[in-house]
Amino acid sequence: MVRCSLLASVLLAAGCSNYWGRRRVDQPTPVKPHQPVWIWSGGQVNKWHAVVITQDSVSGIPYRMSLKCDSCRRSLPRTQVDSMKLGYHTVPEYVIEGTGIVAVLTVAEAAVCAVVAPRDPQC
Repeated sequence: MVRCSLLASVLLAAGCSNYWGRRRVDQPTPVKPHQPVWIWSGGQVNKWHAVVITQDSVSGIPYRMSLKCDSCRRSLPRTQVDSMKLGYHTVPEYVIEGTGIVAVLTVAEAAVCAVVAPRDPQC
């Protein structure tokens, strides 16, 4: 019973981890297309990816849109941008994700074992 509750806790933690670390974006900063950038402008926050930062503007695609949607690209003049932060995954997030994967594989193995050899005491 303790083993099952521990496994449930690990799965819950893995499923709920959606933390992105953030750091300020100062020019020049190369931004990978899949990395999110939070852009504060006039009291609003935009979350974009495929961000391109130039001396006079910042452009990107809203995060919920596909990277392939070029017609979805938005742009802001740099003079209207209050601040920008680049999202990145943190080490604890990778650890929780890896632990969740191991937990799911363990549950899958137990399910297969219960179906294939239900009377085997090693299952």
